[in-house]
Amino acid sequence: MTISATWRDRLPSVVRPYAEPAALAALALGVSSGFPYAMIGATLTTRLAQDGIDKRSVTAFSLAFLVYNFKFLWAPAIDRLRLPGLSRFGQRVTWLWLSSLLAIAAVCFLGSVRPEHGLGVVALAAVLMGVAGATFDIVIDAYRIELLEPHQLGVGSGMSQYGWRIGSVLAAALALLVSARLGWSAAYASCAIFALPAALTGLLMGEPTRRQAVAPSRGWGELYDAVAGPLVEFFRRRGAFLVLLFVLLHKIGDTLANLTLRLLLNDLGFSNEEIATYDVGFGFFAYLAGIFIGGIVYARLSLQRSVMLSLVLMAISNLSFALLATAGHSNALLAGA
Repeated sequence: MTISATWRDRLPSVVRPYAEPAALAALALGVSSGFPYAMIGATLTTRLAQDGIDKRSVTAFSLAFLVYNFKFLWAPAIDRLRLPGLSRFGQRVTWLWLSSLLAIAAVCFLGSVRPEHGLGVVALAAVLMGVAGATFDIVIDAYRIELLEPHQLGVGSGMSQYGWRIGSVLAAALALLVSARLGWSAAYASCAIFALPAALTGLLMGEPTRRQAVAPSRGWGELYDAVAGPLVEFFRRRGAFLVLLFVLLHKIGDTLANLTLRLLLNDLGFSNEEIATYDVGFGFFAYLAGIFIGGIVYARLSLQRSVMLSLVLMAISNLSFALLATAGHSNALLAGA
């Protein structure tokens, strides 16, 4: 019996599945998956607001998030295209390393551009960050699903969600703290470190066993069929347009609220340290509690009712920030909201 196995056997049986290598890998992958979203979200909003960019221009950067909604368009290409010269490491691992490098390059580029030199370049950098982050998401999701055994999918999904929240919160907090001392370029560059957990996971865990083998693409026509075929089949289903509208629209209000929240905090005079502590810090523990409570609610109320309840709670949470705007600068109200 190995030392690692002995260590796991000493854990309570309820906790033991979370200490398995594949589950820990899902946690690490989630950490890397969460950080690009934070870089083009509230972090970029705070930076632009502090640089004196008007609110109308700042909120327009929410369009960068739309890239995530359309990542299904190039996911089949990533599934089929093999990277020349690297295929010996495996399809998933090579794409995991490449997408890690793309995310690092994108976040460094976003940090290097200066808003005062023109918002067009910043917008381009934000979109490229969105493309890199969405591509990273595609590869990480495929790698995680194929790495986990069927009986590990539930635990792996939970660990991935926790990792995503940890990555996004730590990246946002690190960016705020570093920017207060060294500037935004250093802040964004320092956050590139969050791409490493995924790259190291691919190095340590290796190529996963594919549950369903996919033949590599042998031409543009075959690649087109791989992308268009699933879309055509989806839209033939009853209610497909309603499902698509729900996916595209249900988070828009929450996304815009998250973007404009940093504008509000800037207007109310909150420092980067206060935002990192009372917004990002307290919000992190609220995220963890929400994931746990959400699992219980889903198990007891079913999918449809739990989704409806969550949408109502999203509206209530946004109203809490309206209360903060009315009350003014208050760390306690910010933490509560």
